[in-house]
Amino acid sequence: MRAKEYIATNEGNLKYPVHIKQIISEMLPIRTDKQKTVDYYNKKLTSDIRLQGYLLAKELYEKNNALQTIEPEEFHLGPGEIPVEIAPSVRDELFDVIKEDKTFGYLYFLLGNLRNSLRPNNPIDCVPDERSITEALKITRDDYPKTDLAEYLDDDINYAQYCKLMEQGFSNQEKLLIWFNNAYRIFDEIRLLNANPLNVVQFYKKDTTHTSDTSKTITYHFICDLVTTLYPEEKRLNRIRNEILRILPINVTADHSEETILDSTKGSNKIKTVLIYEILDKVGKGRSFNDLTKICALIAYLTGGSFRKIYNEAQKGIQLTEYHKKELSEVNRILADLSLDIEIKKDKEY
Repeated sequence: MRAKEYIATNEGNLKYPVHIKQIISEMLPIRTDKQKTVDYYNKKLTSDIRLQGYLLAKELYEKNNALQTIEPEEFHLGPGEIPVEIAPSVRDELFDVIKEDKTFGYLYFLLGNLRNSLRPNNPIDCVPDERSITEALKITRDDYPKTDLAEYLDDDINYAQYCKLMEQGFSNQEKLLIWFNNAYRIFDEIRLLNANPLNVVQFYKKDTTHTSDTSKTITYHFICDLVTTLYPEEKRLNRIRNEILRILPINVTADHSEETILDSTKGSNKIKTVLIYEILDKVGKGRSFNDLTKICALIAYLTGGSFRKIYNEAQKGIQLTEYHKKELSEVNRILADLSLDIEIKKDKEY
């Protein structure tokens, strides 16, 4: 069980939920860095140990002991440090929270090593294994957000999804990074839902973090694939997966262009293509005059879309759907304002 899931499941039984949640939140970005983990542990979780060291040094100094010839500095809590009175209890509770989460291997070692020093007759095997920590992180997949798309692509599942998106003409790396970051945030959060799988229905309905309905559908299908691949035996998660699939559209008829999935503020490539057809026809330079390849080259240049995808769709003929209704209304309004005497129609094949 991940540390986050332990907290979500047992929060009502925690003695120090505020401290524990803050520690986990602050450590998530640094948990796989050994030195940063050690520094955090020493600065935030050991006030009682530091106090003991201070009192011993002060006593030696006051007795003129040769081991302590300089007066120690006054003891003060550092910024955000756990108070002396509760530090041991917080460490004990933190140990229970992370003990099954191997991504916190370095912190587990520090906490376990301290326990072993206090309870030598019942030692804990807590020696960290860098490889196990890395492998655990690949499974938990909660090390988001990332700042570089390449960090996601060093992974078979992510790369396969990336290829699917690229085959549909995606090219904007920055928007793809935002898409992956959002997908993994959702994947993380649905795993924190309690045992009632119906909670995911409300979660889905309230999720407004997508640029379009198409983007939302594709994101949740990807999350379902993650559950199937990573947690095939996890009954609770697979029930959640089943509920997601139950509420997702059966058929995604929308235009899967980069614009409709990653940026709803731009028109779809299908309507842009049809619009350019109509403008060229208006000036007598349309498909009856120019080769389709040349027209598609112009469309690809003006829209930034994939020439191959635009050309393939043009060859098959472009059929607009109910999904394009709102966009059609907007583009036809713009054309009317320009007095171009052009109207794009939903039921016509272009």
